[in-house]
Amino acid sequence: MRTIARWIFLWMSCSLMHAADLYIDLTDKTNEGLPPGFKSVLGGTGKPGKWIVLEDEVPGYFKSFSEKAATTNLRPVLAQVSEDLTDEHFPMLIYTDETFKDFRIETKFKLVRGVIETMAGLVFRFQDVNNYYYVRASGSGKSFAFFKVVNGVRSEPVRVGTQIPEGQWHAMSVDVKGASIKVTLNGKPVLPEMNDYTFTSGKIGFWTKSDAVSYFAGTVIRYQPMVIAAQKMVENILKDFPRIKDLKLFAPHKLGEPSQIIAAMNPSHVGEKGDPSIEDVISRGNKYYAKNKRLVTMTLPVKDRNGDPIAAVRVTVKSFLGQTQANAFARAIPILEFIQGRVLYLKDFYQ
Repeated sequence: MRTIARWIFLWMSCSLMHAADLYIDLTDKTNEGLPPGFKSVLGGTGKPGKWIVLEDEVPGYFKSFSEKAATTNLRPVLAQVSEDLTDEHFPMLIYTDETFKDFRIETKFKLVRGVIETMAGLVFRFQDVNNYYYVRASGSGKSFAFFKVVNGVRSEPVRVGTQIPEGQWHAMSVDVKGASIKVTLNGKPVLPEMNDYTFTSGKIGFWTKSDAVSYFAGTVIRYQPMVIAAQKMVENILKDFPRIKDLKLFAPHKLGEPSQIIAAMNPSHVGEKGDPSIEDVISRGNKYYAKNKRLVTMTLPVKDRNGDPIAAVRVTVKSFLGQTQANAFARAIPILEFIQGRVLYLKDFYQ
């Protein structure tokens, strides 16, 4: 997956698996005042939400050694401050730079004010504004609930009655593994463990309703980075063709967007932008050949089921005496065919 420099990544070894911790950075204002990688979206009707970063007193993350020490600190917090009175109005702020499958998200939240609602929640396995899961705390409704939205239709809730005082900081978490969904409020299970198979992965974000002004702080996501299909293809190719010296697969996330390395022999290259020749391969279907004394590199288009270029594969192998452009491409064709046989659409790289 692409490294986002403005997030802090702490890689922790867990037996043979590796987990990543993502801490939201509210000090970076380069994304129109929002945290990097986030996008405001609206479910339902009404005016778009208004998400800003402001400062508020937030309980400290660690217990003080001194009882006299301050237990709160003035910190930047994420706030939804639109006060649209529309009932079916769901402002959401979605982190778009990563897709999550199994994860645990924890956040602090405060219900600040609202006439129609005082609510705050987390949205997860988000596909689009009509398909996602969410949990929400309601101060005015004295309840905590889980909902599923499919094709714009909201399910019956899994809900419990509970006091959630307004104007105070609380904590919620969502722990998802496969179909299992566990939710806590202030460190204690608040809903029964649920199982739902509708969405297997998706985006994560923050959720509010109607005119609710809500704050969020101290958000962290622990997750297993997904190995997308493109990287699995590269790994399998390297097993079958061990003499390859380098292999990179370039593609846009969506058609029309700039391409980047989405899978590579050296995973640290993932996220690097494609050069002009890559854009030419993907936009026009041209092929490229380069040779020096030791190595030869071929760049070829990967096409969708309609024969239109959607990606580019760059293969580097050791050159030999008598190496020609024709026999170099012949060496690369089996690799291209391996990829081509597993891809019908651009989205197939990202499954």
